Amino acid sequence: MSQAINVAVCQINPTLGSFKTNLEKISSSYLDAIKDGADLVIFPEMSITGYPPQDLLSNNRFIEKNISSLKDLSKIVTVPCIVGFVDRVDGKNFNAAAICQDGKVAFKYHKIHLPNYDVFDERRYFSNGNSIGIFSLKIRDSKYNIGLQICEDLWDDEYDRKLSAELMKHNPDLIINISASPFAQDRKEERVNLVKRKFKGANCPFVYCNLVGGQDELIFDGFSMIFDKNMNLIEMASGFIEETILTDLKTSKSIPSFSKNKQLFDGLSLGIKDYFTKTGHSKAVIGLSGGIDSALVACLAVNALGAKNVYLISMPSRFSSNHSKIDAKQLAKNLKTNFETIDIDGLFEKYLDVLSPSFKGLDKNVAEENIQSRIRGNLLMAMSNKFGYLVLSTGNKTELALGYCTLYGDMSGGLSAIGDLNKTEVYNLSQWINKNKEVIPNNIIKKTPSAELAPDQFDPFDYELISPLVDEIVMDNSESKSSDEEFLSLKKKININEHKRRQAAPVLRVSRKAFGIGRRIPIVNHFHE
Repeated sequence: MSQAINVAVCQINPTLGSFKTNLEKISSSYLDAIKDGADLVIFPEMSITGYPPQDLLSNNRFIEKNISSLKDLSKIVTVPCIVGFVDRVDGKNFNAAAICQDGKVAFKYHKIHLPNYDVFDERRYFSNGNSIGIFSLKIRDSKYNIGLQICEDLWDDEYDRKLSAELMKHNPDLIINISASPFAQDRKEERVNLVKRKFKGANCPFVYCNLVGGQDELIFDGFSMIFDKNMNLIEMASGFIEETILTDLKTSKSIPSFSKNKQLFDGLSLGIKDYFTKTGHSKAVIGLSGGIDSALVACLAVNALGAKNVYLISMPSRFSSNHSKIDAKQLAKNLKTNFETIDIDGLFEKYLDVLSPSFKGLDKNVAEENIQSRIRGNLLMAMSNKFGYLVLSTGNKTELALGYCTLYGDMSGGLSAIGDLNKTEVYNLSQWINKNKEVIPNNIIKKTPSAELAPDQFDPFDYELISPLVDEIVMDNSESKSSDEEFLSLKKKININEHKRRQAAPVLRVSRKAFGIGRRIPIVNHFHE
């Protein structure tokens, strides 16, 4: 690179399909960047549309609006700008990047590697590009040879075509990857290591621009990165917030430090916040049992939405312990949020009376227990209908896996906030929240878990043993233990509860394999190893 150039990396949070607001956000960020001295401005993958659009890509009007937005953007562009959009050529859709300059679209690149695993289904919607992303860009009277990738093009180990190696053969002055890469634990570190491994011989800087924000189950973490020509990480954007980095591609700046629990807390908070704001909701209601799961969800909701917008409702029955009722009230006080108690024992008694002729002569079992949970679910939904609150369900991943949850009861809700955290992670994150002061009453963390639906009832699992086994099964990393009897029993239990998970609220994804769009197991399934 003959002279230093200033590159603005705009880590933005678009709203899927909101072309007007997305264009305003991109335009505003662009104009601010050039005002600050940027010579090149970069935006993430599909930032004009939002990601992933899924079947909206079959709608011609959606494609046309996206192309029209790109044209409107290009008209204001003086300093070069790279932005992700959807291109259409001869009736085919392409996940594309546009390079805008001098009031027009000067160059287009079509993504070559299309991911088709886990939450990704790009081959359903897009055609593969073919030509490598190399183009010449004039910046301040000098020409630069730019290499361009889109997200999966970087992750080429499992593909026949090694695009990173191809790019380096063209001796680029700068390599840029625009991405919409979802958050998962340890993903940030994996990206850093991948870039260093792929481009260690590139002898040019590398820019990674990632999307940020929540979209349904997915959380995009940002953490956009700058590497110098020796592949030293010299700058990184913060996670889970919109931010613009202005870099000269040489100067090293401090790299933000995020612990695992900090990333989980910020990621889940962002997922909740964006799910609410982007669906037009502002207030949440949560059934507060006095247990660890609902306590953690309450903390996340208050962080995401503000204390005044969270409504916590304790709904004790005859089996609810005094300490659970006290703990629930204390948590609400600590969070300085809205709290109400609705005793459900009278309703529970009426249900038993109404059902007694049908249940005559039969022993009490899970049917009577689940009535309590379903009463609570109905009350929460009534609050939702009356006041416009969105119900946050409180089940964790271990419970969802094993079916230790009640359909139309504790599974009721518009969003599952911690459905991708196993029980051990729930405890770890709760303890992290308390690291500076006691927010969640310590008694909630220390007590033996219980659904409190029957006398002296406690959860039937040793979560420290069960949680990692369940995670292995869901991740399908189970071959080494495939003959273990207990392991096989767990796998069967997980499979036969698929019908419950299909009726669950969307689960915010924070692991490599969450329940939801990335895991497709048939409900009718007689295959048990």
